[in-house]
Amino acid sequence: MPSASGAPARSVGGSDGFNPADIAELRDSKQELILKVQSMKKELADWRVRMNERVEGYRTDLTTLQATLTSEMGGLRSELADVKARIRAQLEANGEAIANLHARGDPGTRAELEGAAVAAVAAAGKARA
Repeated sequence: MPSASGAPARSVGGSDGFNPADIAELRDSKQELILKVQSMKKELADWRVRMNERVEGYRTDLTTLQATLTSEMGGLRSELADVKARIRAQLEANGEAIANLHARGDPGTRAELEGAAVAAVAAAGKARA
């Protein structure tokens, strides 16, 4: 006989009004869901472990790369300082040579050295840039 909602009425078994087969089915379904959730929790924990291992590996790699970069940058700075010192010394030597030629008064040689000095200054400017 249909119920007030229009759905067919179920046969009620047992003294509490629930069908024992339906209860057993619900228990089985509940157990399956519990097993699936446990499985998913384990998969998630395993995934987290793998990700943590990767992150630690990447951190180690980055630390190594940073140390290498710092070392190489120090070497380049040192080389640059040496090049700057050599350029300054060369410019000073050129300036002294030009001053000596001015003192002697040789116009032909003076023009050649002034041209060389201008070229040296231009090269020094490019080295700074």
